[in-house]
Amino acid sequence: MKHIQNHTQRLARWAWNSTFFIGCLAVPVAHAAITFQFEYDDPVGTGFRDPVYGPARQAALNTAANTFSSMFGSHFSNSGTITLQATASDDSYSATMASAGSVAIPSSNPGFNLGEVVRTKLQNNGLDLNGDKADGAVNVNFAKLWNLDLNTPTASNQYDFYNTIYHEFTHALGFSSTIGESGASMFEKPSWNSFDSFITDKYGNKIIDPVTFALDHSAWDAGKVGDWGGGGSEGLFFDGPNAVAANGGHLITLYTPSEWNEGSSVSHLDDRMSGIEGTMMSPFTETGPRIHDYSAVEVGILTDLGYAPAVPEAETYSMMLAGLATCAWITRRRKIENSLTNQ
Repeated sequence: MKHIQNHTQRLARWAWNSTFFIGCLAVPVAHAAITFQFEYDDPVGTGFRDPVYGPARQAALNTAANTFSSMFGSHFSNSGTITLQATASDDSYSATMASAGSVAIPSSNPGFNLGEVVRTKLQNNGLDLNGDKADGAVNVNFAKLWNLDLNTPTASNQYDFYNTIYHEFTHALGFSSTIGESGASMFEKPSWNSFDSFITDKYGNKIIDPVTFALDHSAWDAGKVGDWGGGGSEGLFFDGPNAVAANGGHLITLYTPSEWNEGSSVSHLDDRMSGIEGTMMSPFTETGPRIHDYSAVEVGILTDLGYAPAVPEAETYSMMLAGLATCAWITRRRKIENSLTNQ
């Protein structure tokens, strides 16, 4: 049986770095390309197929897909074509802004072997576990006041459509747990996904045994509502080596509020913690402009999930070496000038 993992709700931050040496070493990298195709499945006359609003909504989703591809490609070299079933909702009472996920195909054997259609396709040269069917789904709640124009700053009373869609696409890439509130897999069979293999308690002990694939129910029950970022004593964490390195050697705090929040708990970063404030994959968003790029921790998590870091092309290495040589020459010249000035 095939399932779709989905979710949502969500915040963000802006980081700026500008120093002379960073400027010297800034070189272009090879860009990957995720091509998104959308199958609009709303009833005629509604949602993405609304005669008045539908064209602008479809255009915004396609723009988000293209710009996300460029952002993703600045960090990773994986490429592929992903087909998502796109639908809209219109619920002003719902806290959910949007949702997305990959079709998932469970195995009959225990393991971290859930067939994540989107992740598998992007990491295995287009291997398609789902045949000619859609690879996943995305839904947008158009009862919210969205800024659909990428070139216009998001107003203080609007939600940043692009930040939210990037967040949802990232869930479809595999940034999400498949462990339900009870501690059982969300699927009929004991299949866990790759993300689940990195979940630990506060001591770094795996929640799911990497040999038997059994879940530690005691640690799960304590951690899933441990609310570490909110001052609790337990919580759950992500221990992937690339993410931990990006976080200064510390485990990554996952979102585990004091009450289980379906679709948000464990599948997001707890951005109340130092170092991951306002990241793309935080559980909540606010009105006004938000970030449109991953933090180093999020790049680390996706690397741990199997995505390949982008590698500069051959000519880029030459540019990098030239940049290093230029920076070294300027630094040396400045030292000489300083020496002469001080004589």
